[in-house]
Amino acid sequence: MGKVITSLERLGLALAVICVTLIMFVVSYDAFSRYALHAPLPWAFELISYYLMIAATYLAVSATFQEGDHINIDLFRNVMGPQLRRVLDILWSLLGAALFAVVAHGAWGEMIHAYTRNEFLPGYITWPAWLSHLPIVLGFALLVVRLCAHALTLLLRGSDPDVVEHGAGIEIKEHHE
Repeated sequence: MGKVITSLERLGLALAVICVTLIMFVVSYDAFSRYALHAPLPWAFELISYYLMIAATYLAVSATFQEGDHINIDLFRNVMGPQLRRVLDILWSLLGAALFAVVAHGAWGEMIHAYTRNEFLPGYITWPAWLSHLPIVLGFALLVVRLCAHALTLLLRGSDPDVVEHGAGIEIKEHHE
């Protein structure tokens, strides 16, 4: 199961990278065409803000957790024993899974509502509104699965080799003068 989740996270991360690359090219070409050719891309803002930025953010959220790269406050965590840290990691993972499941469910409802009503986003091109919700649903659904698998693995094995522990590999370097 862990390999399937990791593969889906890598796919989401690859799609997020493609979206960021597309954002870079669209913004660069739009700026060039606006100032050099006096012909800006009238659809660039809508494509970037309604689709590419959303996909770049939400499709990478589970892979970011898996790599241990989310923001953490570990002031007290570092002084706790390993058993207490494990119990708290399980609880936080389950709490996070519940919270993100609610968000994914809400985004799913909004997506279905927009699809059934055939809603479109305003702009130069009539973009389908439901597509802007899809990356949120997929990204958070994958994060929920990852968090539940992480909690279960911690409970059964004591550690999760598929998830980088928060703060692992961070060294505090002393400055000597």
